[in-house]
Amino acid sequence: MRKAFVLLWAEISVENWKKSFEEGIRPDRSPYGYHYLEESGFDVLYSKSVNENYLSRIIRKSISRIFRADLVHALRNIRDMAKSDYIFTHTDRETFSVLLLRTVFPWLIKAKTVCQIIWTPDLLKQQSKFGARLLGAVLSKSDLVITLSSQNQDWLNQLDSRINAKSVKFGICHDSFSADELPAIRDDSALRILAIGNDEHRDWKTFCAALSGMSEVRVRVLSRTFRKSVASYPDNWEIESANSLGEVKDAYAWADLVVVPLKSNMHASGITCVLEAAFLGVPVIAANTGGLTDYFDEGEVMYYETGSAESLGSQVRRLAKDVSARRSYQRAAFDRARNETLTSKNYIDQQVSLILARDAIGGT
Repeated sequence: MRKAFVLLWAEISVENWKKSFEEGIRPDRSPYGYHYLEESGFDVLYSKSVNENYLSRIIRKSISRIFRADLVHALRNIRDMAKSDYIFTHTDRETFSVLLLRTVFPWLIKAKTVCQIIWTPDLLKQQSKFGARLLGAVLSKSDLVITLSSQNQDWLNQLDSRINAKSVKFGICHDSFSADELPAIRDDSALRILAIGNDEHRDWKTFCAALSGMSEVRVRVLSRTFRKSVASYPDNWEIESANSLGEVKDAYAWADLVVVPLKSNMHASGITCVLEAAFLGVPVIAANTGGLTDYFDEGEVMYYETGSAESLGSQVRRLAKDVSARRSYQRAAFDRARNETLTSKNYIDQQVSLILARDAIGGT
């Protein structure tokens, strides 16, 4: 049986994750559905998380910041990597860790690598050419580089012809986010707007500028970063954080409309939220950035001009007045998510198909 090793970030314990899933806190049995590798015939090992004292954590994170690679965490797991036929990574720091160790210890790490890149192209596209060339040299060492958008894929392949970058469609656990039928569209009360997200590309300033003057809508935000990002917001807005899957799903059930405010990016930021809303039958307005149109076209998600409070406000007012348009977006996104199988299983299956196809034609 083929052996696959999944290098997750250092703070993740797969055992604790599985326990949280069983308690209804996490949406999937493993982080991002990597347990589906087992259904493709892999014997799967996951990276181990270590209980660190304060000093060891500071040292590890300092090295990680310097090299943009969590080398200490990777070294702690190098024995399992050495026993594997394939290594999968999920974020940039783990990708760089594996590829650097593979370069230094080629006789030890012989596994084929399926390495995901998310944020680095956004960081480097406006920086020095030296940094971009260095990135190209590092990523050319991977058998397969996975991205979540065609924008990142194209940028990486143009950066260095030796990079084998392929975009795959991200997905979520359909068992946790699914509706047997579409919920009814409410039109008898103030429009309920929900926004969810914690990452650095959430554009909370534009969100506030667009919606602060709309007294006719109700606004609810689930975010740990919102208050740090804006100077002020209306007193009647509900700002919370969600601690369980149930709380997240309750928020979607409350909402008439989900808004995904985003800064310009190339890595499909916000796609998790868009997918959750689509599967649960809540219409979405999102910034037109990051390659989200790879997943949903303009008839399935309503897009606004990135960074424009005027554009976002206009789209919200349009859907607030037009119930039939809300129903149309709801149905179209719901059907697209289900018909294209935008699930965590399909996300893993795409990666497996790509690396096995490369093996079949003798890729090295």
